Amino acid sequence: MKFKFCSDGDCPLWALAALHALSSLPASIFRELVRKVQEDNSDDSIMEVLKDTNYSSRDECARAAAVIRWVLKQAWSCSCGGAQLTRDLLVLGVPRAHATALADVVDEGAQDYKENVKNNGFMVNKVTDISIAKGPKGSVDTYKLTIHTDNVFIAEQNRKELLIDETQAKVMLEELKKAYKKMEEIGNETGNKS
Repeated sequence: MKFKFCSDGDCPLWALAALHALSSLPASIFRELVRKVQEDNSDDSIMEVLKDTNYSSRDECARAAAVIRWVLKQAWSCSCGGAQLTRDLLVLGVPRAHATALADVVDEGAQDYKENVKNNGFMVNKVTDISIAKGPKGSVDTYKLTIHTDNVFIAEQNRKELLIDETQAKVMLEELKKAYKKMEEIGNETGNKS
């Protein structure tokens, strides 16, 4: 099936499994968890919310935070509003209260996300290193892609880790090859003009 928050594609299995694992959380705890993940990146604050649940281990907290962050960022980057996100998540079997909690945060944070993209979306960072490894234990057909960049405007080094599906990795590789080929063509055209 196709879901708007998944770039009109299918939901990755790791995300689907993580969402379903969280479905046993009471609605009030899930709502608080979503708020904490969106407001605060501290593992300790997330562990505090989940301390009396089956998800109190550091690994379980990290998985919960990762899938919530992923859903929020996907929804914002795909311009998926709260109502559409709720429909998509309900089709995927996420409880209504959980889908609504995620949708509320998506609607509340959409404008901030758009402003951030507008102000920072086209900054050029220099990629200094890329590494790929198998996904975390328990994930199926995933890779962890780590991208190291130097922000040329503020002289800051960053590291971004992405958990991607095996099929997404293959598609991304093909898209990068196309982009590289196009940049080579542009480079050759500008080289011929000088």
